[in-house]
Amino acid sequence: MPSPPVNSAAEPAPPPARQGLREIVAALVRLIVGESNPRIFWVPFIATTVVVLMVVTLDAMMRLHLASLSHLDLPPWRAITDEYSSGVVVILLFPILVRLAVMQTPWTRPGRFLLIHGSGALGFAVAHVMLFVLVRTMVYGLFGEVYDAGKYGGFFYEAPRDLITYAVCVGGVWGAMVLFQASAASVTSPQRAVFDIRDNARILRVPIDDILAVRSAGNYVEFLLADGRRPLMRATLADTAEQLTPHGLARTHRSWLVNKTRIAQIEPAGSGDFKLTLGKGVEAPMSRRFKGAIEG
Repeated sequence: MPSPPVNSAAEPAPPPARQGLREIVAALVRLIVGESNPRIFWVPFIATTVVVLMVVTLDAMMRLHLASLSHLDLPPWRAITDEYSSGVVVILLFPILVRLAVMQTPWTRPGRFLLIHGSGALGFAVAHVMLFVLVRTMVYGLFGEVYDAGKYGGFFYEAPRDLITYAVCVGGVWGAMVLFQASAASVTSPQRAVFDIRDNARILRVPIDDILAVRSAGNYVEFLLADGRRPLMRATLADTAEQLTPHGLARTHRSWLVNKTRIAQIEPAGSGDFKLTLGKGVEAPMSRRFKGAIEG
């Protein structure tokens, strides 16, 4: 029985504008998580967004309900502004928390861990308070009122809750890292894994260990195969990397993926960069930013 393909059957190519947006978003996620699985960002981000929006919605509803029971005049816009300004700021700051979590995990270098996450937690609390005070001030002004932030903007009231929020968010990212790393390590198959390359109207089913490298070619990616073929597929390098990285290909350059088992020679190329020699005379660059990608 043939091995199942890594990717699904051909799908219609997205419009150029949508493709460009996807590439921008993918580039931003790569900037945040480096060469880690992009799901390390997306899963905690989506979960955090859903939980935060649920909590602030319930808090706003509860405030309005209690105000009604106490016969207090609380306009709905005020309750919504007070609660959602805090929650939306947490969501906007979340990518920074992911970056800090990926930068320093709790199981290496305790001193650096305390420095990065101690500073990060304090910075998060300060930024959170400053930004939601700014948002509330602007919205209150639109309604002809003045927002009273109190002394220090309520920082010392918010700080303990912000520290808990920081710990939960960063801990969630670490949990995702452990989960996806364990999942990737447990993937075993007695058969050769194959990858479907959609080359125009045809689909090439290629064993992954026959892929020497993949490089970006505009709106396409070009596969450099062991038999000398160079098929093109309309896709982003980021999407291709997400599918092939668990199977031994590594990002060595912003425009290249390389099969680590096919590297025959590594030589300096100047300025801290390297040149990789693969089979069939194929050469690929490795920038110093990705020099750790082929280790192990």
